[in-house]
Amino acid sequence: MQAVLTELELLLAGLVERDLPGVLVVACSDVETLYLAQVLARLDERSESDLFLTFTDAAASAAALVDAIADNLALQQANLAEQLGPGAALPDLPALARAPAASPATRFRALVDHVLALLPPGDHRLVIALLPSDLPPDFSVELAEPLLRASQHPRVRLVLRDDRARPAHFTSATTCPDEHVLAYSLDLTPQDAVAAAAAAARDPERPAAARIQALLELAWLDLGHGRLADAEQKFSGCAEFHARTASPALAALARAGVGEVQRARGDLARARRTYEAALLEAAATPAFPVTLQIVVALADTCLALGQPIDAEGYYQLADTLAAKLLRPHTRADVQESLGVCHRARGAAVQAVRVWNDAAELCRAIDYPQRLRSILGHLAAHHEPIDRARHRACLEEQATITTRLQEARSC
Repeated sequence: MQAVLTELELLLAGLVERDLPGVLVVACSDVETLYLAQVLARLDERSESDLFLTFTDAAASAAALVDAIADNLALQQANLAEQLGPGAALPDLPALARAPAASPATRFRALVDHVLALLPPGDHRLVIALLPSDLPPDFSVELAEPLLRASQHPRVRLVLRDDRARPAHFTSATTCPDEHVLAYSLDLTPQDAVAAAAAAARDPERPAAARIQALLELAWLDLGHGRLADAEQKFSGCAEFHARTASPALAALARAGVGEVQRARGDLARARRTYEAALLEAAATPAFPVTLQIVVALADTCLALGQPIDAEGYYQLADTLAAKLLRPHTRADVQESLGVCHRARGAAVQAVRVWNDAAELCRAIDYPQRLRSILGHLAAHHEPIDRARHRACLEEQATITTRLQEARSC
């Protein structure tokens, strides 16, 4: 698996760093989309000048996907303006980006032009990856194919996902005469990946770092299958190796794996101490995705231990990191838990304020599963004091439940 991901990372780095615009179509499964997003996140961490925007959310149609991207960008602009201080403002999204009569491709290009205008002059590239975890049925016709045919701005690099089992625009990319259009098939078959990782970990000819990376993959597989002793041994070995080789981000990730094992065993107090040690290692690095993962696990552990004040502080840090990393779904998850912390220490008004903000975020990014859960909290709060709001929450919750049931039956 690591060899394939390394190859993919080299391909993406070449696409980003060359002096020409480009479009890369990656054919992969739904699960493999997550690996693709992780590789892009690593490239983002290494780049100090390029702007990476990765969108992995599922959407019912290409138009709905562009709506979600526009909503996400609007939210991020508002957050950035708030961070810049009083009086700071950024231009509104172009009207064309929201025009219902315009095609999804036209609206998306308007958003790209808008973001380009916000970049400072100089050697700053815009890398946009459209990697929906569930491809809309019209994604190829309405969005991918028009983007493949269109000329690209010199500073733009596009990464488009296709379904490896039923490729559509991937086929067009492989036969396209345009040198700026590339195609790559990402195949991480689970059985092959396990065998490859095991072989890599045992191969004495491989560099030590590559063998440890394979061992870390096996540790996560052991954890997923409940082989806790094996997972803990591998995670601990990986953490010690990366600590000795001055790789604090990887050491933190492996140490967090030890915390996951301890949490799976129910040893929450020990897991908290392990996550705190991992957080100290990650804090000294710019590896914000790793830090975010650890902070959320630490906050969840504190909450499970009945320590809402400590959990609240970590959830607030996680909310800040998720905003920085453009991860609105993670923000919604974190804000729901943050409201639970407020309620646990008797700050009901503050809890409701956070839940209302989280509910608006869920509506903006179309995150019905989390919205349904948040509405449950709000309904319980309003029941004894505001029957109208209690009823409104229950009605919206019922509508979402029906929508999700209909989606599962399709």
